[in-house]
Amino acid sequence: MKNALLIVDDNERVYQSLAINFQRNGFVCHWAADNRTALDLAERHEPAAAVIDPSLGSESGLDVMGNLVSRIPSLPVVFISGFGTLEAAVAAMKMGAFDFLPKPLDFKRLLEVVRSAIAAGRGASPALTHPPRADAGSPVMPTIVSVSPSMEKLIAQAGRAADSDITVLITGESGTGKELLAEYIHAASRRAGQPLVRVNCSAIADSLAESELFGHVKGSFTGAVEDHAGYFAQADGGTLHLDEIGDMPFPIQAKILRTLENSLIRPVGGKQEIPVDVRFVASTNKNLGELVERGAFRNDLYFRINPLQLHIPPLRERREDIAPLLRHFLSRQPGREAGKRFSVEAEKALLAYDWPGNVRELQNLVKVCALLSPGAIIEADDLPQAVRSPSSSGAHPPASTSQSGRLEDAERHAIRTVLDEVGGNRRMAAERLGISVRTLYYKLDRYGLS
Repeated sequence: MKNALLIVDDNERVYQSLAINFQRNGFVCHWAADNRTALDLAERHEPAAAVIDPSLGSESGLDVMGNLVSRIPSLPVVFISGFGTLEAAVAAMKMGAFDFLPKPLDFKRLLEVVRSAIAAGRGASPALTHPPRADAGSPVMPTIVSVSPSMEKLIAQAGRAADSDITVLITGESGTGKELLAEYIHAASRRAGQPLVRVNCSAIADSLAESELFGHVKGSFTGAVEDHAGYFAQADGGTLHLDEIGDMPFPIQAKILRTLENSLIRPVGGKQEIPVDVRFVASTNKNLGELVERGAFRNDLYFRINPLQLHIPPLRERREDIAPLLRHFLSRQPGREAGKRFSVEAEKALLAYDWPGNVRELQNLVKVCALLSPGAIIEADDLPQAVRSPSSSGAHPPASTSQSGRLEDAERHAIRTVLDEVGGNRRMAAERLGISVRTLYYKLDRYGLS
């Protein structure tokens, strides 16, 4: 059932609390406190997702997950974990769990994750241009997969910005996920049930830019055979995302600035100004400050769109996100390909590569490798030559193996030393190291310190 949830937790009070909240949001909940009951309910009700506590008394939630997924391969699983069982949650992520959330639970966040998990299980893209309208139910939050502290901070800032109508400028290299972050801001805002209109500025011809953005009236120019609503009007009540705004024709920039200042548009050939209510998000992979200095971008528009800048770091600066992204993209492949995994040697090569194309490049690589690799294990030899021998790829050459090894050794030593100093308390260790607990567990597992 598309609205059925299986909750596996040996604490009935926890189940009742979750069930009440999920039911208020349109779900039907089924409760299991052990492996056998969970399998029976899953076969009878075909849930859209499972929420599992890894600690089930004498049984393991990991075993439950393994059995459920073997019966229903497409079933997305979300783990809810107390601090003492975070190691199990990390192991669950390795097995393909969609996400895990620590207790005490923030139900609003859990609801977002479950909805995203269900969407992912159905093969939906996490980067939809138009989330569902309000009359089709609450929009699904896009999935942003990350364990890095820099991204966690960025996502938190985006969430806080979403509560207001502040204009946001998203910067970052191509392929880092600027469109996805723009959608996240829209989906988390009060405008979530209204249109999200995304415009690729670099794809608009200079001669058509004004008409495309502000619309035109019938007969205003040759070929204008009927009235046309521009992108600002289409986004009325919702969010307008101007992607690659650095490529916006210079003459149009003044008109955009005016609309942002007074919330009015005048279609080409129109005699009256029309009010619009639009939340504005811009993004670019260019340095707008340098464009301003060269006279290619208006200084006043730059400051108008830049009250809050969210910079997405390139993937080479947050390598701890590579492994979770690999698992996420593999889980989204169709059929048998979703069950494949990368070998240890292949994953080492992927972690060492600098990803000049960032997350987009990684996603495309996973798709190709999952499709073309002959076995269930994707070996290092199945990877493109540029990844296996990154020095030949040109852009962003990685550090040498010896440099990388020394850095890893230093980090491993620092983690072990701090853990000894705090008596093994991992939360305190994470605070001293200046990283999140999730990142610490990832590194413990990576360096064999678990």
